[in-house]
Amino acid sequence: MAEYGSGIESREQEFLRLFARAQRPLHAYIVAWVYDSNVAADLLQETNIILWQKFELYESGTSFLAWAREIARRVILQHRRLTATGATMLPPELLEGFATSFSDAGEMEATDRRGEALSQCLEKLPGKDRELIRARYAPGASVSAIAKQLDRTVNSVSQSLRRIRRALAECIRRNLRVEEEAR
Repeated sequence: MAEYGSGIESREQEFLRLFARAQRPLHAYIVAWVYDSNVAADLLQETNIILWQKFELYESGTSFLAWAREIARRVILQHRRLTATGATMLPPELLEGFATSFSDAGEMEATDRRGEALSQCLEKLPGKDRELIRARYAPGASVSAIAKQLDRTVNSVSQSLRRIRRALAECIRRNLRVEEEAR
């Protein structure tokens, strides 16, 4: 192991430096997929363990964040397979857009802009739609439980959620496009 200040970075020091720099964008990446911050924190921990265990496979000089995101993506997909309820949290094309839009430079800015756009779009929703979205993403919520509570069919609730998700996705795209044009 290299001595502190020797100018030669040990493999452990390299990992810690890259790991520390990647935590915020990696967490944002996971949140974009799973939406629930508690689940995202658990998946980040699981990803971090794998990053450490597999660090010998990381090729120095390449993008650590891209490598870490690929590991996180696999952890997320495994989680989704194990907890699948038949409903996605956001439209797959929007999730994929979030996931692939992260670049090594500026990923936090992009995440912040998308998060802000999502917040603004949620506030623009009619009250009933906003409440339906909040109910759906509450921990442990399911479409069937919401349908029962609202005295609606599961299909009716699912269609409403799809409509709201499409509206949110379009609102986010529109807000980001307007912001980009203003730059």
